[in-house]
Formats: sequence, C-alpha cells, structure tokens
Amino acid sequence: CFCPGGASHNLAGENLVTVIDTLSFLSGCDSSGGDEPVHRSAKPWANVCTLAFQNLKLILDDFLEPMASSSESPLKSTETRDAILDCCVAFGRSRHDVNTSLTATGMLWSLADRASSPGTTDVVLSKLAFLAMDDRPELRNCSVNTLFSCVVGLGDQFTEEQWKKCLSDTIFGIMSGIACAMDESDNKKTNGNGGAGEERYKVAVHHSRDSARKQWGNTMMNVLRGLERVLRLFFSRLLETTLEEPWFLQTWKEILRVSFDCAVLTGERETLDMRLAGVELMTLCSQLSSKAGIVATGASARVGTNMEVVGGALRSVRAAVEEKFQKVEKASVSNQPELDSSRQELFELAFDKLSDFRVHLEHNSEEENEEPSHFMIDTLLTQVLTKLTGELAKLYECCKNYEMQPVHCDLQLDISVKNNDSCESRFLHLLLVTANNAGNDKSSRYLNQVQRGVMSLLQVMASNSSLRAFDALATIAGDYMFVKPRALSCKSNSDDGDNDFGEIFELEAAKMIASSFDSNDLSNEAKVVVMCSVLLQYCKIYGNSDDLKRKDEGQRKTSEARYDIITSVIDSGLEAAANIDSNTDDKVILDSVWDRIITTVSSLLLPPVENRYEGYAHHSKSILNIVAIALSHLPARKLSLAEPMLENGANRAVAVAFECNEKIQDDGDVPYLQAAEGAIHVFLACFMGLCQKSPTCPAVVNLTNQILGETIESEETLSENAGLQAKTRQSLAIAVCESLRTTTSQDLLVGVFPLLCRMTNVENDGLRRAAGKILASMNLSEAISRERQRAEQADTR
Repeated sequence: CFCPGGASHNLAGENLVTVIDTLSFLSGCDSSGGDEPVHRSAKPWANVCTLAFQNLKLILDDFLEPMASSSESPLKSTETRDAILDCCVAFGRSRHDVNTSLTATGMLWSLADRASSPGTTDVVLSKLAFLAMDDRPELRNCSVNTLFSCVVGLGDQFTEEQWKKCLSDTIFGIMSGIACAMDESDNKKTNGNGGAGEERYKVAVHHSRDSARKQWGNTMMNVLRGLERVLRLFFSRLLETTLEEPWFLQTWKEILRVSFDCAVLTGERETLDMRLAGVELMTLCSQLSSKAGIVATGASARVGTNMEVVGGALRSVRAAVEEKFQKVEKASVSNQPELDSSRQELFELAFDKLSDFRVHLEHNSEEENEEPSHFMIDTLLTQVLTKLTGELAKLYECCKNYEMQPVHCDLQLDISVKNNDSCESRFLHLLLVTANNAGNDKSSRYLNQVQRGVMSLLQVMASNSSLRAFDALATIAGDYMFVKPRALSCKSNSDDGDNDFGEIFELEAAKMIASSFDSNDLSNEAKVVVMCSVLLQYCKIYGNSDDLKRKDEGQRKTSEARYDIITSVIDSGLEAAANIDSNTDDKVILDSVWDRIITTVSSLLLPPVENRYEGYAHHSKSILNIVAIALSHLPARKLSLAEPMLENGANRAVAVAFECNEKIQDDGDVPYLQAAEGAIHVFLACFMGLCQKSPTCPAVVNLTNQILGETIESEETLSENAGLQAKTRQSLAIAVCESLRTTTSQDLLVGVFPLLCRMTNVENDGLRRAAGKILASMNLSEAISRERQRAEQADTR
C-alpha cells in the first residue's frame, strides 16, 4: 500500500503513527509490554521483519523525504518523530539480520539531519547512546561512530546547553557504561553475536576480538577516537563556553582522566588499541589548548565529505564545517584575553596529565628493573611509546614558539641550564623517561622506533636553540662523541671496524649534536655555547691540563679517539663566534671562547708523552683540518696566543718524526712509520699556519733555518736509520717550501733567499724543484728596490 503516488500520501497524524508502531511490532525486537513476550526468532518472523523494514525505508525515502522542507512535514510533529525514531531503534535491536540493524542505525542520523531541531538532535543522540550499549559489538560500534558523525555534522548548530548534555551526559554516559561492562565481562571466548547465542545470527571475529572484554575495549577505543574528532573541530567553540559557565572545565578534567586511565591500562593485546587511543587523546588535549593550537602541526582536521546516500544516490547534507568553524574563531576576538586565560588553564591541566603519565612510566621502569616483563608486554609498551613520541613531536610543533620557547641564550663557556617547572624542562624530562623505558639492547644493530623518535625530537629541539636539548644529547652521548665505539662497546672486537656496530643510541645522540648545527634556526650564541661545552668535555678526556682531567677515570688512549663529530662542531661553532665577534664591541666572553679553542688545539698538537705517537699515527689529517679551521676564524688580536701554540706544535712534530725513525719495528699498537708520516703532516699544518698568519714571527725564521740548514748540510750514511732520518729531513724541508709558497711576506722570502739558492744545488730532485718554485715566485727587483730605500732612509736618519 506504500507505493509511490498511492495511498501512502494520505497518511498523516495518527494514521502514520499507527503504521509506524505496527512496523516496530514486526521488527522482531522482544520489547513488548505484555507479561508473556512473543518470541520472534523463527524464520517466518525473520521474513516478516525484512518486509516490515522495507516498508519503513519506503515511507522515509519516498514519503517523508519530499516533504522534509515543507511546513507540513510529519517530522514537525513530536509524536510522529518519536514514533519513527523508536521504530528505527526497534529495527536496530532486531537480531534477524545484521544489515537491517546497521542500516536502521544509520537512518537515525539521516532523520536528525532532515529535521535538525535541537529536540530532534537530542532524541537521536540519546537513541544512538542506547544502541551503543547493545551486547553485539558491530551494532554498538556502528552506533558510536554514527553518534559522533552526527555530532560532527550538526555540532556547529548546537547550543551551549546541547554541548553540555552531549559531552557530560551522552558521551560520558556511554564511557561509564562501557567501563562497567568491561568490569563485568571476562576474557572467555564468545561467538560473533556478542554472546546472544542465536544460531541464525553469526559473525566471524578475529582472535584479538574473540572475547567480550576485548570487544568492549574496541568499542571504548571508538568512543575515544570519536571524541578526538569532536575536539579537533569544536575546541574553540567549547572554549568560548567557559566565558559563561565553567562546565567545560570539569568536562575537560574528565576527558583527561579517561584518556589517562586508558593510556595506563595493563594487560595483553586486547588493551593496546585503548592505550594508543588514550595516549593520542591525552596529547591532543595539550595540542588543542596550546597558544598556537593544533593548526601549528600542519595536520588537517578529520572531517567527512558532507555527503550521504539517500535513495541510492549521493546528496549534500550540510555546509562545510570548516567555514562555520572560522566564524567561531572570528567571533571570539573581542573576548581574547579571557579566552587566553581559559586556554592557558586548560593547557596546564592537560600538560599536568602528561607529567602524571611520565611518573607512571618511571614506576614502570623501576618495576621492570626488579623483575623483567614478558616479551609481549615489552612489545606492547614499545608500540604505546612509539605513538607517544609521534604525538609529542606534534605537541612540540604547537608549543616551540610559546609554551616551550627556549630561554634566551647568552654567551657562556658551558651549558648551564637548571631543571625547573617550565614546560620545556618537564617536556624534556618526559622524553628522557620515554627513552629509558624503550630499553637499550646493546646487542641490537639498530635503534628501535621509540629511540629513533626520541632522537629525532631532541634534534628538533636542539635546532630550535634549546640548550636543555643539547645538554640532554651530550649527557646521553657521553664519551661516544670523542671515542670510537670499539673502545666503549661491550661487544667490541679489536679486529672489527667502527662501522660494524650498527646504530648505537649514545653514538646517535652525538651525531644529532653535530647535525643540529646545520639548522638555520640555531642561533650563533647557542652554537658557541654548545661548542665550548663540547670542547670542555674533550679536554677532560684528552687534554693536558690537570685541572680539566677527570679524576674518576683513567686516561683514554689517543688511538681510540674520533674527530669527525668534534670537527663539525668546531667548524660551525667558530664560524658563529667569528660572526658575533665582528658585530660586537664586548670581547670579554669572546676572548674566553677563543682561549678555549686555543687550549683544545694545543692539546691536539701537544698530546701527553705516553700517547704522542698514537695521535700522530691515527689522527694527523684530523689535526690538520682542525688547525686550519681554527686559524681561518681566529681574530687578529688572538694571533699572538696562536704563535707559541703553532711553534710548539711544529717543534713537537719534528721531534716525534725523528724519534719514530729510531724505532725500526712497530711496537704493539703503535705503527711508528705511520706516526712519522703523520708528524710531518702536523708540522706542515703548524708551519703553514705560522707562514700565513704570523710570517714575521721569529719562530718562522728559526724553523726555516733549522730544517733547511740541516737538510743541506746533512751527509748520507750507509746505515738504515740514517737513511730514514735523511728521508724525514727531506720531507720536512719540502713541507717548509710548500708553506713558504703560501706566505704573502716578501721580507720572509728575502730572509731565506740564501738558503733557497743553496737548495737548488742539492742532489735531491724534489728539493731542487721545491726551492725553484719559491724563487720563481719572488719579485727580486721589487725586493732589492725596497731594501735600497730602507738603507737610504737609515743613512738619512
């Protein structure tokens, strides 16, 4: 009788209500008010239920849809509306066909959208909340998702009272009911229909959802995800409600409590989804309530397409949520101070909850140290912490310019920051506790996801000029910044290369310090402070000063040192120091910075006596690079301090080179032949630095006369040692010639002119060519003219 164009158009008022009530009776829902309810589980009743539902769909799609916008729409009647909604609920509770139940649940949202009055919306949400407590997991999950889709779609039309009822009563009511159901349920396996037992209705389930408790946990996870959607879209609207009545403050506390309780759940695989959702919701609250807001993360809001299937076709059901949301933001500008105060209060509550989670992790770590957990439990915790580090990275993007903005960095000789109650300090504490709970398996060749996430976030913080992050990285790195992994790792083998250890947590921290210096956001002051701190730690390990050496540990062998990380830090740090030096008149702290770099280079050039051969043998090229970097940035006023450093370094290198020649065979770990070659490279670095920066200093003339003079006057002998000594003298002489070619001082070249002329007569072809190149580059006529003028001026005086 409900064919299009037929008698259905005569339905109205009580007649329509009667038809709807009849269809509800035929739905198969055992909810009759009689003393002896009729059982409709037989197959004939299933066919009746299917036909009845088809008629309900026909009424809603072909009869009510054309009249939805009319003033005579039956949905305007409260009695008719309630009857239709009750009918949909009846079919939702029907157990004859799961598709019928799910479709009937979706029809509630469609009805709410057609007649989106506050009364209709409230009733629909209450009906969906009722279905959300059904014992069938697929139906209640569908009801939960439909409820939040309805809130997301219609939330821009909600009044403040509706929001309060929706969050405090409806959503939290569902959460409370789920929590009770989980407490009452057990982990015994159940069939697919939620334990109802009917053979007509069966659904296959995964083993991770094969118990009532697991299925209720999945529903709770859907509620948490839905709550995230609502907060992402309507946080600003909800924030405005705090101006009138502080109900949202209590709601906010309840959201944080629920999310924290889910995040700290204990159990096996069935709790993982709830824990992940709890962590995400807990950190989302901090992101939303931060001053920059979640927009700072660059994450797009999770919204629908605003389309719905009606009568087999897609149609638009509402305007875009984002447009109306922007209007809410504009409307709040006039009350900005009050809103900022409320936002700050919400942020502090959310951030405090993250601190509570940190305390939970600390207790968890202590318990694991006492009694190691099962492998599965560790795996689940790793997944939770991986989610946490990802969400914390988003939170830092929201807060890095406001709540977690690093303190202004002043020039100083070491990182000096105190842990306090600031957001940055507490955030860093949470990160370090997270890393501690992630484990540090020394036998693993790779970092786990948690460690990698923590390292990445610490690098981002360091690149933002956070001295706390640099200090944390330096503390984690320890000696790995200066010492080869082979000398520190418990799995070391003397025959293994340094690249055979894979990724080491401490070593990765050291590398992060160096890579952070490449950031354009890192201030020059921060670079200088971090460089000074790194140099201080180096001097404690390999320095010559007794005041800086560590008292608690023995001296490290120079052969164990590594210089790739410290070289990168020195290069960027000295460039930053030079930039500051050229733009300021206050040189007090900067002079101390330059003094420290000179002290560090001196420790490289003048290693302890017991380690001097190893340093030249293994690290001569690194020393050469560091000396060149230091000299290229050193200001002119500090060259007087560099002269004795370079002179002593050159003299030590010459002495070591000749000492190594006296040791015919390599002794243990010290390759003396390689050490002699390395000493010559170090001499070249020092002497060339003197020629370029201080060509008129006495050390240049003295070393030139000594080395070139001894080379010219030396006579060959038949002994093997004498042959090595002669070869060393020739190498040193060539190094002197190469250095002299780089000087701009013609006076220096004129002073050594006689020696160069004598070198052109030696038998060694290499020495003759080296001297000839210098003589060819000299402007003798200009030099003679200049000396003649000087003589005339002297005679005149």
